[in-house]
Amino acid sequence: MKSYILFTVTIAALLLFFIIPASSLVAVYDMRNLPFDDSTTYKIKSHWLFWWDELVDPIAIQNGTAPVPTDTVMMPQHWTEYALNGKKLPAKGCATYAIKILLPDNSIYGMYLDHMVTAYRLYINGIEVASNGKVSKDLSKMENEFRHQAIYFTPKDNVALCVLHITNRDYRTAGMWQPIVIGKSRAILSYYNIKIIRDLFLFGAILIIGLYNIALFIFRTKDRAPLWFGLFCLTVCARILATGSTTISNMFPGFPWELQIKMELGVFYLGGLFFGMFFHEVYPLEIKMKHLRFFNAVFIILTLLAIITPVSFFNRLVPLMQVAVLSGLMYVLVCLIIAAKHKRLHINYFLAGFVLFMLAAINDILYARNIVPTMYVLPIGLFIFIFTQAIAIARIFSFSFLQVEHLSTHLSNLNQSLERFVPHEFLAFLQKQSIMDVQLGDQTLKDITILFADIRSFTTLSENMTPEETFKFLNSYLNRIGPIIRSHNGFIDKYIGDGIMALFPQSPKDAIDAAIAMVKRITEYNQERLSWGLQPIAIGIGIHTGSAILGIIGETMRIESTVISDTVNLSSRIESLTKHFHTTILISGDVYQQVKDMPGYHFRYISKVIVKGKSQPTKIYEVLSIYPEESYKLFASTAEQFQKALALYNRKRYDDARELFKEILTKNPDDMIAKNFMGDLEEENNTGRY
Repeated sequence: MKSYILFTVTIAALLLFFIIPASSLVAVYDMRNLPFDDSTTYKIKSHWLFWWDELVDPIAIQNGTAPVPTDTVMMPQHWTEYALNGKKLPAKGCATYAIKILLPDNSIYGMYLDHMVTAYRLYINGIEVASNGKVSKDLSKMENEFRHQAIYFTPKDNVALCVLHITNRDYRTAGMWQPIVIGKSRAILSYYNIKIIRDLFLFGAILIIGLYNIALFIFRTKDRAPLWFGLFCLTVCARILATGSTTISNMFPGFPWELQIKMELGVFYLGGLFFGMFFHEVYPLEIKMKHLRFFNAVFIILTLLAIITPVSFFNRLVPLMQVAVLSGLMYVLVCLIIAAKHKRLHINYFLAGFVLFMLAAINDILYARNIVPTMYVLPIGLFIFIFTQAIAIARIFSFSFLQVEHLSTHLSNLNQSLERFVPHEFLAFLQKQSIMDVQLGDQTLKDITILFADIRSFTTLSENMTPEETFKFLNSYLNRIGPIIRSHNGFIDKYIGDGIMALFPQSPKDAIDAAIAMVKRITEYNQERLSWGLQPIAIGIGIHTGSAILGIIGETMRIESTVISDTVNLSSRIESLTKHFHTTILISGDVYQQVKDMPGYHFRYISKVIVKGKSQPTKIYEVLSIYPEESYKLFASTAEQFQKALALYNRKRYDDARELFKEILTKNPDDMIAKNFMGDLEEENNTGRY
């Protein structure tokens, strides 16, 4: 059977070359029975007449006067794959192809022309309809070009006689790379536009992702994975420009062909370096740097060869380079499988995306060698990989965001807890955003009003309480006092046993308002305590205003906020005088001077005190605004007598002072300060001290 087939083929070949005249040698592709519409295209995969090392005149082929063809060849095919006299044809040279296409009608048709290596002219019915570069049998005069294009034509008598001249000088293969696509003009236009849109979409998407990853690295240089991935994306973009439907030569006519090929081949191997480094950063325990150094050295050498050597030399090394790329891909694949066994974070997404990308890379290598009749799909494979990576990154970001949320909540709670030890307002004085910014020795000088408050007879009260009851009582009291201070633009700086030290940075008025509100709240609290069968409490409040140094003191392992000033000492001293005078709120003369003209406040002068370290006495005033209206009227009615009695007391006219204090107490028995002075005078009289 085999002998019979061989004999038949031999006889047919002899008839073709020796019996049939040249004018009747025609390769025919009959498409008359195929449906053509505005969306259908066909790839011309058929036998063409083939003339080696000749650029046959298309008119001669049309008229039947052309020389006998070398052979008929199945297209598309590189002529380097064709054997003549037992030897494969060299890549350098020229050739003519011809085919007669029979079409259903004479309407307008189109063709999409893909890869031709490396310059060509296409004639239809003797008319030149397309060209790429400059075709010449003298190879020194030819010019290379690599550009996709779509052309349109009208058949003659339903026939399109296609003659194709191709020349090649520098590339390792030559001839038609991809089949010509034919269809109605609208179908070819749509086909061409879809390829352009696809390539532009991939280029734009990958470019944006690449720049985005590089930006991520710029803002967070510790993580270098985005840098390598971003650089890899840029190399793929460069390859799309070099090989896609919208090549750089389409956008910039006359762009050097050699530079375009260097972009196609050089960036492919440079991209391999970036890709390997990216996976090393993601999974450093599996993809070790000592192994990558070998691949990186190979890829760097290949990239340099692509840059510095001519295409005629460099492209002949492509098979070796493809082996290097496949080896690198296999190494990464094995490492990712190991990472999957170790259950690394999000490895399934990376592995799935990489497998698809690897298959796309293998396809491109096989396609470049004309082994598979597909297309360049590396950009599509990369896009799929990017998509899977995006899912993985989204999960990583989601996980990181949840961690950040948790940490933020924890830090917020921690800061709130710390603010209970160091008030936020104190940090604001020091111009610090957080307690973590505070350093030992931070300080500032500021005018501020200081309020001291203390529970009367706390020691006696606590003697009848257990330690637990004591703390509950104090916290119950402070829970009522603290919000009042905050609501009047102040904050508690320190708890001193049963006492507090509060700061009011804005105005002494805030401190007085807070003190009045505190007294009213304690009155309400006492009603509650009486209903519970508990003893009512009383407080004393002292207020002074002046300059103070606010800062951080301590040592390396223990720091504390504090206020250092005579203002603090005087405020504390004034608060202690409330015990002596049996009154509730006392203020200094400095405070009085700033609020005396404000409506709604009532004060009276009490005495002068000398604070330790001060030579000048300080005037003390009682705040009468805490009393009900009826009670205040009694104070007002005795105000003149009270001041006279104080003057007599200070001039040591004690008998006269005692008589006036008696009159005052007769009118207003609740005047505790008058009663205090009267008690002192009675004691002095009884002891004979005056």
